[in-house]
Amino acid sequence: MAEDKFKKIRLPRGFDPTNEDHMAKLVTQVQELAAGPMPELANYSLFQIDERNGYAIYAPIDEADEYTSNDARYFSVDAGRVNNQRRTAQEYEQTNPGWFVVDINVVQRIVTMERLDEKTLTVRRLFANVLKVDPWMVRVTHTPEGGWKIRINKNARTYVASKYDKAVQEVVESIGKPGWFFKANPETNVIMVYPGELPTFPKAIRMPENVWKHPDTRYGYFGMKLPDRGRKTGDQLCNDWKDSPGVLVSGASNGGKSVLINSLVYDFVAGGGQLAIVDEAGKGMADFSWVRPWVIDKGWGCDGIESSAAVLRRILQICEERAQVIGRYGKMNWYGLPDDVKREHPLLLLVCDEISQWAVAPKIPSGLDKDNPDLIKAKYENAICASSYISLLKISQKARFAGICFLYAAQSATQQAGLDPKVRLNLTTKLVVGEKVQESIYENVLNDARHSPRVPQNVIKDGVGKGCGIAEIPGKETCVYKAYYEDDKAHGLEWSDVLRNRLQGIRPAPGNMTQGHLSWDEIVSMVPAAADKPDDGMADDDGDDSRLAVEGGFGVDGRDVADHDAPLRGAARAAHASRVTADVHQLSAAEAARRTARELAEDGM
Repeated sequence: MAEDKFKKIRLPRGFDPTNEDHMAKLVTQVQELAAGPMPELANYSLFQIDERNGYAIYAPIDEADEYTSNDARYFSVDAGRVNNQRRTAQEYEQTNPGWFVVDINVVQRIVTMERLDEKTLTVRRLFANVLKVDPWMVRVTHTPEGGWKIRINKNARTYVASKYDKAVQEVVESIGKPGWFFKANPETNVIMVYPGELPTFPKAIRMPENVWKHPDTRYGYFGMKLPDRGRKTGDQLCNDWKDSPGVLVSGASNGGKSVLINSLVYDFVAGGGQLAIVDEAGKGMADFSWVRPWVIDKGWGCDGIESSAAVLRRILQICEERAQVIGRYGKMNWYGLPDDVKREHPLLLLVCDEISQWAVAPKIPSGLDKDNPDLIKAKYENAICASSYISLLKISQKARFAGICFLYAAQSATQQAGLDPKVRLNLTTKLVVGEKVQESIYENVLNDARHSPRVPQNVIKDGVGKGCGIAEIPGKETCVYKAYYEDDKAHGLEWSDVLRNRLQGIRPAPGNMTQGHLSWDEIVSMVPAAADKPDDGMADDDGDDSRLAVEGGFGVDGRDVADHDAPLRGAARAAHASRVTADVHQLSAAEAARRTARELAEDGM
């Protein structure tokens, strides 16, 4: 063999080839190199250990002369015997006890026999059964790593991964244990079997420094794929916002959904993208306050269902504005615009969390009088939630061409949660969060839940399943992943705090903790049905008494002028609220429904 075809790997000091742990680490090291800087090693096998010079020497799989044996017998046979190989093998093995046919050369008409130990015979038989060939068509030898090398006679069978991989892995684990793995090379018809351990994750996975220091708006990195068999590290996973502008995140509460979303948000904003957030009141502040100073004007939809509806309408307005820009330049979409125009209208990410809380109409109570406050409130909330749902649907259908990306999140991706099939259709990247998730969630989220993987039991038992889930990304195999997470306990910082500090260093905040807020007048201008909000007697978002609270929505509340500025309390307040409800809210609820219908009609729905 030519000297230049060898590959040398430096061995660590004190390496002992008879030590199984040392050999296992060498296997892992080579698999990592093959997956990274030395991909050619994927088609090499260990030739020998050069202890004197401290190298592991690798040779091409199909050229290593591992089959030359000093303990072999060769027999010339006539054409008839060559053509009846099974009978020939049986006869020669019967007349040569302890020897086994390992090859029948049809062209040279030579039968080769060798002594094989029981383990080798077992391995040969198992692989021959899986590949559906005769045993002498499978050459089996021990490897220096403690595994096996299987060469399949090309005249008998060509290895096809889709046909044999699953069954071969089962054989590999039966001759070794769970964690053993194989690499098949169809070109050489060789299968290399390696000892190994089941792949797992570390306790926490930090976002790589090259990712957070050099963010790219187009690619949103969020975690690491479960390492391939034989490796300690997995590939970094990301969503390509150009190819897949819609992302669905689903999973049970406390499964790590917010941690995952925050990583995607960081990449997008740090790379220069715009941001708008819609979430349940209160929860939005808890989950997204770290990034609020970076949201766009009128882009904070976390102050109640009305603000949610208004922000969604704002996104649709931006979509229409960008459509006009794209039309003026005669382009098909945002990505075709000149760079300076793109900078003027950057990519925008809309994050919608807990959708069921603000886009699903509440059930209308039955058996209540038409002027009952609970019925009036439910009808009003129905009108607002219906507006939000329609906006969600239209954004998922129309926004991608305008450089608007959208991430929709909910515990359950069902119609009851506001994510019916029409919405989910445009959410092409699907991320399930949670180490243990109900099968119904997989079925509602993934395109092929039946054949998708699950978080392995060894990962869960190792106590490293927190933050794990299943990722279905266009153009990639569905896989198990673990989301990025790190904290700074010394300074009392959680993951969101760490991200905020990094973001501030890369892209200083343009706003403050009131960024993106909408006044009530701004909300009503975007969502006219909000003008009919039933009076709950509470102060509005701006801290002043609302017109509904003070005037019942129409005018002076009927009290003496001297008492008008004094807020009602106790029974007087309750009586006043009941009187306003009886006189006004029957009309308000009906008008809210009519307004919503008009708005949807104007939008072409």
